Amino acid sequence: CAGTIGAIGKNGKGVTSVNPDPSKFSFFIGKGLTNSGSGSSSGVLQAVETCKESGANIISMSLGGGGFSTVANSTYASIYDAGVLIVAAAGNAGTSAYSYPASYSSIMSVAAVDSNENRASFSQYNDQVEIAAPGVGVKSTLPGQGLPGDGSPRDGSYASWSGTSMACPHVAGVAALVWSHFPNCSNKHIRQALIASARDKGAAGCDRLFGHGIVSAQGAYDYLKEKGCNFEVVEAQGGCDQFHDPPPSTTPPPITQPPITQPPSTPPTPVPSPTPSKAPVVAPVVPPSPPGSCVGISVDIATVSHSSEISWSIKHFLNPLGDAIASGAGFTQHDASYNQNECLEAGVYSFSISDDSGSTGTGTYKLSLVNGGKVFIEGQLGNAKEHVFGFVSQDTVHVTDSCGNSVLSGF
Repeated sequence: CAGTIGAIGKNGKGVTSVNPDPSKFSFFIGKGLTNSGSGSSSGVLQAVETCKESGANIISMSLGGGGFSTVANSTYASIYDAGVLIVAAAGNAGTSAYSYPASYSSIMSVAAVDSNENRASFSQYNDQVEIAAPGVGVKSTLPGQGLPGDGSPRDGSYASWSGTSMACPHVAGVAALVWSHFPNCSNKHIRQALIASARDKGAAGCDRLFGHGIVSAQGAYDYLKEKGCNFEVVEAQGGCDQFHDPPPSTTPPPITQPPITQPPSTPPTPVPSPTPSKAPVVAPVVPPSPPGSCVGISVDIATVSHSSEISWSIKHFLNPLGDAIASGAGFTQHDASYNQNECLEAGVYSFSISDDSGSTGTGTYKLSLVNGGKVFIEGQLGNAKEHVFGFVSQDTVHVTDSCGNSVLSGF
């Protein structure tokens, strides 16, 4: 993500970025996840608060996981009201499920589009999606895993990745770029400028797939040049409700630099977010949860040994060769408990879990409802197992074992 936001341009090396001039902004990296990408909502919140305390004006979170949290919602709202613009990845499950923290109203939820400005099939769609940006085959920098020149595989290298995590830093980068021209604007003015000037896609006006449209740096610049920074703004609503079109200002603020155009539709990649005369921040994001028409489930893994050899996935039962809707792996700690929440719409699914060690007694697994904690699948780790289950509603679950025998129906 840092490369998408601020890779240095015009130096004949690697890739460029939304903000190619490093003199216009600075980074502060808030580490809320481990190097393998795992972590907790509390760890993410702590990183976000550290970013805010360190002076960040924009926080970019290319991550997601867990369910709705009253504490997290309140914390993000407080940080937003303190003047920080928060941007997060909408999620990659390709469903209408809410992903957090992107779906909190104080955060801009970013969907992904490809180079033809079509919605990416994996991009979440719901009434909290606020804006879209390039997120398919985005080439950017990779973090080094050692000292420069030590032969580390990812030392100074580049790769093309896809995901709403790639779209998120595009919006954060554009926010930083525009803010550098209008430093007297607040985070709420910048947020409104981005969504009011976004290029409309899909159904006319704001919709659940693209939000207000595809982010446009030139459009946001022109919007603030015309209206200034004294217009009335809408308090945090999120999604299509996050809009108020004020009349033009009679005295637009002075421009210290020439307008900047939107970078190509195939720009760079994953995570943090900067801001001009202030310091941008990179923080983590959290996944889907129960609100809306989906059913919230919790996947719990308790390891004893051989934890790194355990993996699980959930797929649509009628599309076993398709991509997993949700998955988990990399359980590196022995004698540890891991939890992941997902939000599934009514339908039939298969849950597969494997333990390549082939050993018995390596731990346990269970699936339960987020609301009420009712367990509907559980078992001992060891070799591969598959369960088929279907949701009609939060109160009606049907489960069969791998032989098709009915195990549980309803609660």
